[in-house]
Amino acid sequence: MPVDTKERAILKNEDEILYGCIVSGMPISETTHKQITKHFEEMLGKQVKLSCHLDREQIMGVRVELNGYSYDGTLRGQLDDLRKLLTHPKEERSH
Repeated sequence: MPVDTKERAILKNEDEILYGCIVSGMPISETTHKQITKHFEEMLGKQVKLSCHLDREQIMGVRVELNGYSYDGTLRGQLDDLRKLLTHPKEERSH
């Protein structure tokens, strides 16, 4: 799903704070929101501020749009990765 203009404004990088959004098919709890935020702060070594966005067409899991990248933990994303591996196995193994 392409990022619209409003979401692009959220994805801006200001100093040491990274802004992004969590995209989920269902509302997530405050605890889950904090866990995801903490994970990305530890991974990237910067403070992270994530808003939440609902996408009812998304199948299981969450996708995080952050700093110009999409971290896809959805079922659809995992199935796409599997499809790529099965249809282009030599290309995927070289990475």
